[in-house]
Amino acid sequence: MRKRMIIMLVLASLVFGGIFGYQAFKGHMMKKFMSSVGGAAQTVSTMKAGYQEWLPQLDAVGSLHAIDGTEVSPEVSGTVSAIHFKQGEDVQKGKVLVELIADDDIAKLHALHAASNIAKIIYERDKLQLGFQAISQQTLEMDEATLAQAKANEAQQQALVNKKSISAHFAGRVGVRMVSVGQYLSAGTPIVSLQALDPIYLDFSIPQQNISLIHHKQKVTAKTDAYPGESFDGEITVVNPEVDSGTLNVKVR
Repeated sequence: MRKRMIIMLVLASLVFGGIFGYQAFKGHMMKKFMSSVGGAAQTVSTMKAGYQEWLPQLDAVGSLHAIDGTEVSPEVSGTVSAIHFKQGEDVQKGKVLVELIADDDIAKLHALHAASNIAKIIYERDKLQLGFQAISQQTLEMDEATLAQAKANEAQQQALVNKKSISAHFAGRVGVRMVSVGQYLSAGTPIVSLQALDPIYLDFSIPQQNISLIHHKQKVTAKTDAYPGESFDGEITVVNPEVDSGTLNVKVR
């Protein structure tokens, strides 16, 4: 009996000793782990502070317009004798685009020019005659009036002949030709569209509450689906002082 009690006490001592030993070992290992973690080097990233300008952005959808644009048309009627442009080409100011038949007008101009020269000769001759009192002052005045009328008639006919040549009033690009050689044109008949495309206007509208964000000569950047990936720089040339009563927007160019 006594021997059994001794054996049980020894076993109990071993069990409790193992438990306490495990707990002590566990605590020692946790302490060692925490110590190693706490001493690990920390990585720190640094960068130099600086100033950067912040630009507010205001987006708007607009439409492009040529600075100068018109449909070229004759001021007088006539038949097309020649066409001097190709569709879609760039032309310079003053380039003759279309000519109308002007043979009769030119012949009349020559006749009027001759009449003007005769009137001038008569006036100069009578001016000398007046010095010798061979003619009256009234005759010389009539000669002077005749000369002035002859010059006016010649100038008028010259203007008509000039109008038979239709020229570009400004440099730009022509569009689709709307006439053919031999076609009779009335005054004002469209011949071709002429548009000045460089530079070009961009018109857009902004809400009136944003009017303080824009000003004359302010730089703008525009993008268009026609040229993906590209941007075009410009500046504000005018801000409409009037607010649209329907949309409460302000037009900007």
